[in-house]
Amino acid sequence: MSPRLSVVLLALTLAACGSSDPEGPGPTPDSGTVDAGTGDAGVPDAGEPDAGMDAGTLDAGVLDAGPVDAGPPLAIPNVLSGFGLFTGSPADGGLVPVEGNVPYTLSTVLFSDYAVKSRTLYIPPGKTAHYAPVDALDLPVGTLITKTFAFPADLRKPDQDVRFIETRVLVRQPSGWEAWPYVWNPAQTEADLATGSRARDVTFIDLEGETRSFRYSVPSKNQCQQCHHLVDEKGDQVMHPIGVKARYLHRTNTYGGVERDQLEYLASLGKLDGLPAQAELPKAPDAFDPQSANLDTRARTYLDINCAHCHNPKGTAGITSQLFLNFDNTSLFSLGECKRPGSAGAGVGGEFDIVPGNHAESILWYRLHTEESGKMMPQIGRTIHHAEGAQLIADWIDSMPAKTCK
Repeated sequence: MSPRLSVVLLALTLAACGSSDPEGPGPTPDSGTVDAGTGDAGVPDAGEPDAGMDAGTLDAGVLDAGPVDAGPPLAIPNVLSGFGLFTGSPADGGLVPVEGNVPYTLSTVLFSDYAVKSRTLYIPPGKTAHYAPVDALDLPVGTLITKTFAFPADLRKPDQDVRFIETRVLVRQPSGWEAWPYVWNPAQTEADLATGSRARDVTFIDLEGETRSFRYSVPSKNQCQQCHHLVDEKGDQVMHPIGVKARYLHRTNTYGGVERDQLEYLASLGKLDGLPAQAELPKAPDAFDPQSANLDTRARTYLDINCAHCHNPKGTAGITSQLFLNFDNTSLFSLGECKRPGSAGAGVGGEFDIVPGNHAESILWYRLHTEESGKMMPQIGRTIHHAEGAQLIADWIDSMPAKTCK
């Protein structure tokens, strides 16, 4: 996404501040650049006990949610502007994050129906996040993470005729994380709290010049749990952020007109401690840039961010299926090679999650490629398939030394 589009998106992210809510972040317009994120998918695999190849998202992380921090819970406003995180609105082209609400982007795509996304991170004054090398940053109570989804009329002109659909807000309460969806009104002046699911008709021209029309689904508050829950040491499900991990944040962004590494920028603001030297920072490549890493690394990265939030040893889908798509999983079997799914059902393209050398007989690829309800993965978070992502996984499977699975 172009910088300009990013700005537009951010601009859209928040309409007038106003509502009721208290404890919102500070009010000064931020200089940062808006997230350029690509079609993230934000949504994740639903984690049905499917075993198979699910493409869910991964995360191998440690549960961040729960520790009891001090402070009263943040009141949740009925409108997005109530958080006080942005100025302006998509309607006036001025949706700009306030000072302290830091825009960030991820190093690779989290696919969501080709939606363009903008993301921000707000850490309250006087509080600091702690660095973690693998898991999500350890973020303090009062932290707000926003992700705004929008569609341009033509993906080839991503900064023109952009329609904002929804903004999701993750709130770190003293008791743990909560997810709150806000849906933008037709006038694009405000986004209203919508705890139940919503659907919006979306039409855009894709990168090939073809018109695409579909019914975009905004997840309900409860559906957010499908992607953001991990099982803790007590066996309880705990909500957890997905994208704010060092390996995805270790990339540059523009703040005040200057290119800065995002992690170092947060540290310079006093919002992140424990940051190691640059050379020690993990870095996930852009899954679609052949110059950034080899095919295996890029494919594993794509599976990690799009599927491993569910398909990891602490995710419900991972636990039931024993399919672990987190980037640091070293077991080829639990990665899916010649592994039969637990409950994929019939008509999913094959008998094994991955048949090395043959993507067409691999359930993993089939479920990423199909748009059939009940078979596609992730089960929520997308309606149409990610052609480039499915092709990346097909190329990866085909590059493996051929093997006959039994």
